[in-house]
Amino acid sequence: MNAHHPQQRINELQQLRHRLLSRREQRGAATATIDMELNVVRSELQALYALQRHQKPANQRIPVMPGLKMA
Repeated sequence: MNAHHPQQRINELQQLRHRLLSRREQRGAATATIDMELNVVRSELQALYALQRHQKPANQRIPVMPGLKMA
């Protein structure tokens, strides 16, 4: 993970994810291998998104109301 340029890494991973999804749709694709690669990409993306959420100043975060249910 590139801690200095997380948005650049997010963009790279999103592009890779789209390429892997396209490859998985091809006839005769090695879907098990592609799915494993997708899991790695998703995990890194989730980690980067979490890092970005924690780095936002408190006044820019969306407050979570306890007991509030989303429709």
